[in-house]
Amino acid sequence: MRILPFTLTLLFGCFSTAVMSYISMATPIGPWIAPTIVLAALLFLKLISYKKQSQALAYIVAGGSIGGIVATACGFSYPTLYFLDPELYQCWLGHPIYFASVLSSLAFIGGAFGILGANLFEKSLIVEQKLSFPIGQLVYKMIAAGNQLKKAIELMIGFIGTAFFCMFQDGLKFIPALIPRTIPILYHTKISIFSIPTLSFDLWPMLWAIGFVTGHVIAIPLGVGALLKLALVNPVHTVWFTQLSAIEFILAFCSGMVLYGAMMSFSSLPQLLKGGITWIQANKFFFKKQKIQSSNDIIHFASWVVTIGCGSVFFWYFQFSLVSMIFLYLAAFACMYQVAFIAGKFGLAPLGRFATFVMVPAMLLFRLNIPQIVIVATFVEISCGVTADVLFSRKMGHLMQLDRRIICFYQIVGLIVSSLTVGVVFLLLTSHFQHGSAELLAYKSQSRQLLINVRQFNVYVLILGAICSFFLKFFKVNPMLVLGGLLMPFNISIGLIFGGFLTKLVKNREDWEPFWSGVFASNSIWMLMQAIIR
Repeated sequence: MRILPFTLTLLFGCFSTAVMSYISMATPIGPWIAPTIVLAALLFLKLISYKKQSQALAYIVAGGSIGGIVATACGFSYPTLYFLDPELYQCWLGHPIYFASVLSSLAFIGGAFGILGANLFEKSLIVEQKLSFPIGQLVYKMIAAGNQLKKAIELMIGFIGTAFFCMFQDGLKFIPALIPRTIPILYHTKISIFSIPTLSFDLWPMLWAIGFVTGHVIAIPLGVGALLKLALVNPVHTVWFTQLSAIEFILAFCSGMVLYGAMMSFSSLPQLLKGGITWIQANKFFFKKQKIQSSNDIIHFASWVVTIGCGSVFFWYFQFSLVSMIFLYLAAFACMYQVAFIAGKFGLAPLGRFATFVMVPAMLLFRLNIPQIVIVATFVEISCGVTADVLFSRKMGHLMQLDRRIICFYQIVGLIVSSLTVGVVFLLLTSHFQHGSAELLAYKSQSRQLLINVRQFNVYVLILGAICSFFLKFFKVNPMLVLGGLLMPFNISIGLIFGGFLTKLVKNREDWEPFWSGVFASNSIWMLMQAIIR
């Protein structure tokens, strides 16, 4: 084992966890961090003229990228606890070691379960079915290409430039704040039943970067959501539902949208899980007939026993029943296969959908309390996300003909680093920024909270939200991203939309993605530093 790749794996594991922890809670998306790690690590290895750069890059990405998906899964689900029971969340936050330990333990258990699942699925999905695993293919091509140094420099320009921008915007001890945070666009205006709130344009580089990287995929739905709020949601509330406060109405309307999306997702659940059941049936020999014949088999079997044992102790501490534990393991395993299959074909990992598939039945069957609900959703998202990320790197290693055992070793190291880091990062961020604020919106967790509390809202408003979601689906607009435009403050939506439409000003968006990747990474690190310093 070479010391430098191992050291860089530790550093980039911390880096990806820190960056994606903030991004997943500040915006409604979680981009894959692996391409950013490739370019950043490449630039460093080039500067020191390191030999065998391709192998080193592959190992660094395999270990470092896991932190990104672990942080994304936690950022999408774990803050739900705050929105469901803020007093309990603040109580945990008042005991920093306990708060960080709970999240780190959950991240490690879910991640270990995901790695073991990837070990089982690897041969079937990569070797036999020959799925492309697009992110793995992309990373392989980036490492193999000879012209990536230019992109690495562009990424670093974006990173350093944004660091100076943030420095002059927020100021330091010896540097005054010279750049304003917002620019006013329009002051509050009311015309009949239509009301336009005070609008401002935030000088927030990360929003522009996320909008640019995602392009029209996020810009159009967010724009639809913002316009829908002005032209339909607010007027309907003003005319017909004055007995409800503005926040009660918008939450009920959005809950109807979330409920419709969940119902439509559940209608496709049998077909989605069919692949996992088929795989289990086709590989039943693994569970029944296969004998332990080598030390590797012993290690593999022992890994399952230890992981499930540690997980069971964790779940027992939070008072899960034995039956609910068995349900959680089996349901998460089935979801892991399906997420891995989708990731292998399309490069996507729909973590939230599958977390809902497990969370809702568990709520109904076992009457889970609030911490248990959050733990179930977070565990499923982590295990499914890690399975997909691990298989992306295994695909890269397969294409590069690297030693699988070394890849596995770096992935285990990456999981340990990210698990230890994510608890500390969440502690710092949530101690300094409030969930639901512009800096830490936690949109995905707010959406999950709406689904859990759906029975508490006005039925008629719920129906209106469901109807709206139906028509959005009909016109092929993603209702869940439109939901972001309804829930998020207008200034955040404007920043993301602005970034999306910046893509129209360039000939090839991919040429600029390294620069903007450096921008959102730098802005995320800066926000974390703000939490530490202040």
